[in-house]
Amino acid sequence: MRTIGKAEQRLPTGGCDVTGQAAGEARRLSPGSILLRVMLICIAAAVVTVAIAISRPYLGLELAADPVRNAITVRSVALGGPADGLRVSPGTKLAAIGSARDSASAGQVPAAVQLTAGDLVEDPDGLESYAALADFMKRQTELAGIISGQTVALDFTDNATRTTYVATIQPRARSIADLPVVFWVQLLSGLASFAIGAWVWSMRRGDLAAGMFALSGVGLLLSALPAAIYSTRELAIDGGLFFGLSVLNHFGTHLFGGAMIALFLSYPRPLVRPVWLLAIPLILAATLTADVTRLLPDPVTGMYVPMLIEMLAIIALILLQRWLARDMPVSRAAMRWLGLSVVIGAGAFVAAIAIPLLFEIEPAISQGFAFAFFLLIYSGIALGIRRYRLFELGDWSFRILFYTSGAVVLLVLDAALIWFLHLERGPALGISLLITSFGYLPLRDALWRGIYSKRLPPVHELFAGAMEVAFSLTRAERTERWRALLARLYDPLKIVPAKTPVGDVAVVDDGLDMLIPPVADSPALRLSYPFAGKGMFGPHDLQLAKQLVALVMQADTNRDAYDRGVLEERQRIARDLHDDVGARLLTGLHSVDDRTRPVLHAALSDIRSIVSGLNGEEAALDRVLAEARHETARRLETAGIALEWPAMEEELAQNAVLDYRQTKALVSSVREIVSNVMRHAHATRVRADIALTGTDLTLRISDDGWGMPADGPGRGFGLDNVRRRVEEIGGSLTAASTPGGTSMAIAVPLKTAGHP
Repeated sequence: MRTIGKAEQRLPTGGCDVTGQAAGEARRLSPGSILLRVMLICIAAAVVTVAIAISRPYLGLELAADPVRNAITVRSVALGGPADGLRVSPGTKLAAIGSARDSASAGQVPAAVQLTAGDLVEDPDGLESYAALADFMKRQTELAGIISGQTVALDFTDNATRTTYVATIQPRARSIADLPVVFWVQLLSGLASFAIGAWVWSMRRGDLAAGMFALSGVGLLLSALPAAIYSTRELAIDGGLFFGLSVLNHFGTHLFGGAMIALFLSYPRPLVRPVWLLAIPLILAATLTADVTRLLPDPVTGMYVPMLIEMLAIIALILLQRWLARDMPVSRAAMRWLGLSVVIGAGAFVAAIAIPLLFEIEPAISQGFAFAFFLLIYSGIALGIRRYRLFELGDWSFRILFYTSGAVVLLVLDAALIWFLHLERGPALGISLLITSFGYLPLRDALWRGIYSKRLPPVHELFAGAMEVAFSLTRAERTERWRALLARLYDPLKIVPAKTPVGDVAVVDDGLDMLIPPVADSPALRLSYPFAGKGMFGPHDLQLAKQLVALVMQADTNRDAYDRGVLEERQRIARDLHDDVGARLLTGLHSVDDRTRPVLHAALSDIRSIVSGLNGEEAALDRVLAEARHETARRLETAGIALEWPAMEEELAQNAVLDYRQTKALVSSVREIVSNVMRHAHATRVRADIALTGTDLTLRISDDGWGMPADGPGRGFGLDNVRRRVEEIGGSLTAASTPGGTSMAIAVPLKTAGHP
């Protein structure tokens, strides 16, 4: 099915088989089963993340840091939240927070912790020192302990009146609706990246590159989900929990970077032996350990310097792989798509977050929203699988993903209806099935049509097209219709004759080209860049082409059998004409007067032509033209019109031949043109000029008569009949008229004797 050229060897996408024994292959789960488990893991991870996020005590305030005044201000009060009853205007300063005590028993104002803008920092990795990081975690623990109390005192300072007042509220658990948008962005980014990575790996489990890609999705999951919890806290969470989540975030970040480095060290061309890839986790583990144990200068150096180095290494490897694939169009296209997705996704995150913090500049966007850049990587990979068959996956892989997603949607809906609406299991399952059937399944089909954008004609149209090809009247017409059918099916950017013999349909150059054997009088063809350059030939296209070629060949065989039957019948008719009708005319030729004898001669000549045509014989061009000249001269002589018909080059005329249809069309056309001259032109002289090449004959007949009228009934002259005759054999008729006469030019395609 594939040919491997010298310029581009087909390389293993991962460099080695990490699974080993064939016996293990049989025990593997199907891709659909693995994906179902992956989806369940995603659901569990989402539930745990949301549960931790909403388990923290909640004040019902949307707070904002004011770095200029080193203060925290209230942006808004959540409706229905614990602080809903407080009359706090936007911009009011939250100066301090403390545990409210029973004033009657304590007899004093409750102690409070003064708040600073640093308490709301989204991610402490940008702090100037590890000491500042330790102080931040300590304050988080203290503030979280205060908020965990039954009643909390809040010290506000009104910006307008500069007055200070204390309000007490009772914190409660956060609801899902209270989680901000940025939380869901990070959660979705982590889950989607993990799911897409696992999807690729589930279908290429023996491939190292696919495994590294899946591992990068795991890293992004471990990075995004902890960040979603601590970066969207209302004010504080316990310092120990914060630290643990931060370490998990660092681990996931380095896992993503290391997996991407390993990916481009092994795909599309292995650059190192797989054993050397073990150095990557050792280096990253040492870096993470040094960061966690605070052996590095500061948190920025511990987190963002390694991140920047990893990004630069990824870019360098992408450029190297691109250069190595300079003579391999498929690998080059894959690297362009894959590399661009990674550089834009991960590079945008590094440029928006890491680089500004390294230069002590406040990032322009929230780190939480920056996680959405990673979706560009994994969505880009999904599109790359559709367009470039990355990791050698094709459209079939999307079917597995969509069907598995449908099962997960059904499970999630069923659980949600039971949990939130307290429905019984039976009704919940029925409603879930209805929603999945009328909601997800149409959406899935729409997505599939968008991804699998090839619009193939219906089967009956393909059959009709094949029959049109096989039963076309001429070879040129069959060739033209065959190429048109292939163009309609595959919409390739190029259809050219194949340079090498082709025995069967084959997809070559890893899907860029398809070879078609000689069919329908067409030479072997090479179709390049299918579907307007937006796709590649896959197994489905190969199978369809093979079936179509077989169908046309079978139709050709049937047509040949039909033609043989027709030829046998024609030969029988030819024998009857020659032996019976010809013999009678020949007998009558000796018993008629001089006026009737020319008519019988002409009839015998026509019978000889018909017999030759029925027998499939070809006539030499010089003989056909000589007979036409003789007949024309005799007819014009009776009308008193002079004829000039110069001789032509004998060698070209002798080598050129006409089949019966061509002979009949040419002779009948000359006969009709001469008849028109005799009836209508009032001419005194007719001239015939012949231009002959190796492939075409042009016979121009001119007269010095009145010319043809511009329009109207008088323009008949049998031109329509002549034009139809000539066009049926692939020729053309050109007419020109002036007051000094009329000129008719007949152009007829020729073939050389002994050649089709």
